[in-house]
Order: sequence, then structure tokens, then C-alpha cells
Amino acid sequence: MKQINLMTAVFVVAAILLAAHSFHNEYADLPLASRWLRTTIYGFGPWLCAAAFAGAKVCFQILLHKEPNFRTTFHWVTGVVIALMLFTKFIAA
Repeated sequence: MKQINLMTAVFVVAAILLAAHSFHNEYADLPLASRWLRTTIYGFGPWLCAAAFAGAKVCFQILLHKEPNFRTTFHWVTGVVIALMLFTKFIAA
């Protein structure tokens, strides 16, 4: 059985907690279907940003004939985006 990386597990838990917080606070006045849709998009936000940035970096590395490293960039960008999301939650509270 393949094991999950500790940092990935921390990022997944943080994204779920951020999405749950938004579901109960920011989107509380919306209808339930709209709340779920916005929460899902908000929860996948860090992963989509990281995938886009890491994909662009890999393409650039391929053009420069360097060894592409998607996983490290993906983890780094995910961490930065989740940290920014946490920071804005604390500032807004």
C-alpha cells in the first residue's frame, strides 16, 4: 500500500478545515446547493493553483533542457497558497 507524504496530509487537512470554516461562516447566508459548490471550489483552490504553477514550471524546465521536478514545486506552491489562505482568515477575523 502506498503511503501518503506527511506534508501532503497536512495540506489536505488544512484545505478541508479552511473549506469547512468558509462553509459555516462566509457562505452561511447562501442556499445549500450554492454553499456546497462554492466550498468545493474554495477547497480545491490551493491544489489548482499549485498544479497550474508547477505545470508551467515543468514546461519551462523542459524548454531549458533541465530535469523537471513537478512534485517539489507542487508541494511548495500548495504550502504557500494554504499559508496565504490561513493568513487572510486570521486577518479577517
